[in-house]
Amino acid sequence: MQSLTGIFPFGRPSVRCEPRRVSRAQALVLGVYPSALHIRWKHPQQRIAALAVAQEPWPFWAGEDEAERVDQWRHAVGWRPEWGTAEPVGHVNGSSGRAVQERVLRPLGIEPGQVWMTDALPFFHVHRTPRSQGEAMSTRYDPVAREHGWPVHRLPTRPPVDQLIQCAVTCERTRILDEMTDSSTPLLITLGNEALAVAARLLGGTLPDRLTSDGSYGQRHRATVNGKSFEVLPLVHPGQRGTHWRQTHDQWVERSAE
Repeated sequence: MQSLTGIFPFGRPSVRCEPRRVSRAQALVLGVYPSALHIRWKHPQQRIAALAVAQEPWPFWAGEDEAERVDQWRHAVGWRPEWGTAEPVGHVNGSSGRAVQERVLRPLGIEPGQVWMTDALPFFHVHRTPRSQGEAMSTRYDPVAREHGWPVHRLPTRPPVDQLIQCAVTCERTRILDEMTDSSTPLLITLGNEALAVAARLLGGTLPDRLTSDGSYGQRHRATVNGKSFEVLPLVHPGQRGTHWRQTHDQWVERSAE
């Protein structure tokens, strides 16, 4: 199995992304794996509009303090003029977190500060498909980095769905169940099929392992951990861009507002 830790472009380590913990949470949001802090990188030899360079502060960070965190990152890596320029990217940083706030928590009437945020597999991964983050790192950043002696990226590739789910269930079982207990949450919100499948394998019962876009979308289920009962609300991941799923979720938002 590939290592889940690694190195971002310009050298920051990629390690476990810790959850955003709150006491007596109104909800616990379970995602798949964390996103990252991105910069707009420009160099005389190359440029990338949104390059992942560090871990996001916590799962589903909404990017409110993006400029400050980019400044902190530049200081941490000892940014030098010969590396080009590194600027905030705006819409990319915190996009999933903002979508969770606007399209999941707001319809439920839950304030973001009252939510425990976590991931099934708490390590940043990259896609390697054309026009993906991994492709940009490998073909546009790494060649320049090698030429000038900068750190090349070494980040895990997003595994196939079945492997991702199995890794989370096998390696993160105790941690996930402990977080459900520690959060004292009455509501677990899973985002995406992978997160739902992990929860189904850990919690059992009647919890489905896949989302359906029929009339059952948005239906709540009961589950128990360490003798404590709570509800489970399976929803699509905010990164899901399919028209059909977006319409299905929009209908749930409308129903929730009634």
